Amino acid sequence: MSSLWMWIAVLSGVALLFLLTPLLRSNKKAEQTSSDIQQDNVIIFRERLAELDAEKTQGTLDEESYVALKAELEKSLLQDVEGKQTLNYKASPVSVSQALTIFSMGLVLVIASVIVYLDLGRSDDYADYLALKTQSEQSQQANNGQDKAPDFAKAIKMLEEKLAENPADFEKSILLANSYMAVGNYPKVVDVYARLAENLGVKHKDYARVKGSYAQALFQAQGEKFTDDVNVAIEQALAADAQESTALILKGIQAYMQAQYTDAIGYWQKAKVKAGQMQSERFIMPAIAEAQAKAGMGASKEKGDGVKAEVIVQLSLAPELAGRVKPEHTVFVFARTAGGRMPLAIERIQVKDLPKRIVLDESKAAMPTATIASVDSVDIIARVSLAGTAKPQAGDLFVEQKSVLVKAGKELSLVINQVQE
Repeated sequence: MSSLWMWIAVLSGVALLFLLTPLLRSNKKAEQTSSDIQQDNVIIFRERLAELDAEKTQGTLDEESYVALKAELEKSLLQDVEGKQTLNYKASPVSVSQALTIFSMGLVLVIASVIVYLDLGRSDDYADYLALKTQSEQSQQANNGQDKAPDFAKAIKMLEEKLAENPADFEKSILLANSYMAVGNYPKVVDVYARLAENLGVKHKDYARVKGSYAQALFQAQGEKFTDDVNVAIEQALAADAQESTALILKGIQAYMQAQYTDAIGYWQKAKVKAGQMQSERFIMPAIAEAQAKAGMGASKEKGDGVKAEVIVQLSLAPELAGRVKPEHTVFVFARTAGGRMPLAIERIQVKDLPKRIVLDESKAAMPTATIASVDSVDIIARVSLAGTAKPQAGDLFVEQKSVLVKAGKELSLVINQVQE
C-alpha cells in the first residue's frame, strides 16, 4: 500500500500546484508616464503579451487559450490607438493572509479526500474483494475438475467479521449464506436468511426471494422434511410474491412426494416465470419430465396421424431495436390458443441468448391440463419485458404470429421488431 500513498501524495501536490499557481501569481505593475497615455498602453500591452508567452512556455496556458487572449489584447490596443477606448490595466497582487487562506483551503481539500477514501474506498475492502475473487476462481477450477479446492472457510470468516460491523449489508449476507450452503452448514444458512428477512420487512421488494431461500434452507436443515415451519415460510414467501420461484419449486417437490404429479407439474411450470435459466434447465425441466412420466402423460404425445405437436421458432431481435434493451432483459415466448388468452406453452430466455432456436411443445406447458397438443393452431408471441414480467407494458418489444399450425413440421422465423404502446 506504500506505493498507493506515494501516488496519492504526488497527485495531491500536483493538484495543489494547479490550484494555487494562478491565484498566487503577482501581476507586474505597469509604469505610468504622464506624457503619453497611448505609450503607456503600448508598454502594458507588451508586458501582458510577455506574460502570455511565459505562461505558454511554462505550460500553464494551452495554445487555444493563448491565441484567444492574444487576439483580445491586440483588439484592445487597436481600439485605444484609434481613440475608441482607454485600456485600464491594474495589478492585484495577493496578500500573505490571502495566500495562507488559499493554501489552507487546498490542504483541507486533500485531507477531506483522504478521509472519504478511508471511509468508502478502504484497502481492507479491496482485500475482501480479492479474497472473494480468489474463492470464485477456485470454485470454478473445482467445477472444471481441477485439484485446487475453494477456501470457503477463509471467505466465511471474512464475511462474518464484516457483517458483525454492519449486519444490514444485504450483498454480504447473501454471500455468507451461499458460502454456508456450499459447505453444507444449513443451520447457519437458516440463521442468515432469518435475520435478513427480519431486517428487510414484508414490504421490501426482496423479502419474498429471501423468505423463499429461508424456506429452502430450513427444508434442508430439517432433513428435507416439510415441517410446519417450512410450510409457513413457503406460504409467507408466496403471500409476498405469488411467482417466487424457490417457494413454488418447494411446493412442487411436496406435491411430487405425495404422488400428486399433476399439481407438482403445475407448481414447477409456474416457477419457470421467475426462475433463472440454469435453475430451469438443470432442475425444473427434468423434474417436469419425470412427473409427466410418473403421471403417464409422456413428454411427446402425438395426434392420431403420428405428427408431434410442436412449434419451432427461430427467434431474433431487429438490429435497430437493440439499443433499447439490455442483455439481461427477459424474453418470454408464448404459444396460446388462437384468438384467446390461454397460454399453452412458454419459454423464458434473455436478450443475450438471441438469436435462438426455441421449441414449444408439451414439455413447455404452462398448465398440465392445457397443452399445445390439445389444439390445431396457436398464436405465437415473443416479448422482451423491460420489467421482467409476462404482463405487457409500454416500452416492451414484441412480435406476434397468429394461427400457426402445431403440426406443420416447419420452423417459423420471427424477428422482434415492434414496440408496445
